[in-house]
Amino acid sequence: MRWWILSLSIMAIEAWGNIYFFNIFMERKRTGWLDKCRYMVLYLAIVTISFLGTYLDSMGIKVLLAVLVHMAFCTAFYRTGWKQCIFFSVLNYSLLFLSDFCFLLIANILTSKDKLYSLESDFLYFLMKMVWILLLLVLGRIWKGKKNYTELSYKEWRKFGMVPLLTTVSMMVMYFCYSGEKKVQAAYLFLAVGLIMINILVMVLMQDILVKGEQLRESALTDQKKESQLAHYRDMQAVYERQGRKMHDYKNQIRTMQVLLKEGDVQAAAELAERLTESISVEMAAVNTNHPVVNAVLNQKFHAAREQGVSMIFRVGDMSGTRLDGEETVILLSNLLDNAIHECVKVVHNGRKAVINIKLVQEGGKIIFSVKNPVAEKVQVTDGVVLDSGTGMHGVGLMNVKAVVDKYGGDFAISCDQEKFQAVVMI
Repeated sequence: MRWWILSLSIMAIEAWGNIYFFNIFMERKRTGWLDKCRYMVLYLAIVTISFLGTYLDSMGIKVLLAVLVHMAFCTAFYRTGWKQCIFFSVLNYSLLFLSDFCFLLIANILTSKDKLYSLESDFLYFLMKMVWILLLLVLGRIWKGKKNYTELSYKEWRKFGMVPLLTTVSMMVMYFCYSGEKKVQAAYLFLAVGLIMINILVMVLMQDILVKGEQLRESALTDQKKESQLAHYRDMQAVYERQGRKMHDYKNQIRTMQVLLKEGDVQAAAELAERLTESISVEMAAVNTNHPVVNAVLNQKFHAAREQGVSMIFRVGDMSGTRLDGEETVILLSNLLDNAIHECVKVVHNGRKAVINIKLVQEGGKIIFSVKNPVAEKVQVTDGVVLDSGTGMHGVGLMNVKAVVDKYGGDFAISCDQEKFQAVVMI
């Protein structure tokens, strides 16, 4: 009876420690009443594994079951991907195992016992778990709350994942090759402490990468805002210059109509006036969304694309009530349209017709912005960045688009095949 009470108490400490560990590195889901039961869910899972462990004679199966339970728990109660689930579940169990193993080695080295898990009193069990809790508190102080892992690529996750994986293999080898010799135990103690330190250093390195990635993203966003402002001024200058040239042409055509009217050629003057009216309507705003910034960007990109031989088809709605500010609007629209025009210019050079289909509406209280354009060849999309074999990364602006989308908790999806590229934003 005493042993059962002790075991259940230790498993209660483990359940609390596991939840504390996952809270450090991952963002909790708001699952309502289920969220309030998460401690009991994990506690019962740990008790079940311990109960099954009495019938399983394989330490490897016990470790696998524990990691799988942690992964399922992370999936159910935290906003995380499968890579993070695997990484942090293995890391958590490795630190738990190594801290227990270190404490037991120290206890055996300081006593005359030769068997593993030969502890002198019940107090040592709790002290062993307190060492693990202390280790978690250290991790909590080191980690500065960066829980956005989108900056890490699949290749980086694979490299980081090798550390807890090798740690798990090493601790299993030390467990199965355990020896009662004091020298061997001292060597295992040194290796176990070293593995704990390496895993902590890996977490520090991951945090530095995330912090620097965030700083670079903010810097790129700032540069993008400055570039957008400069581009706006350049666009306005180009509009004024184009209007000046057109005004000069309009004056000449009006004089021509006056001459035709004086000569009595009314029909020719009417035809010229009709062509002039059509030309003026085209030069006027091609798109009107009841939002001055949106109008400025869409019309400027329309004229810029037309000069490159690229057509645009618009489906727009009333944008007067949009919650985006001017800079965010420019970043969102300009980046996607610039990428589309950039690709369509290559399509035109290949002798094909290029048409960009644009949808910008507000439906159900959300802004839906979609850009679909043909491609000269299929481009690779990796982690929100478009990779072009010819010019390298030309879709870096998509990261700034994603930053705006993330600010409002929206969705951003991009896809590409052999025929077309499409980007869709919902905010």
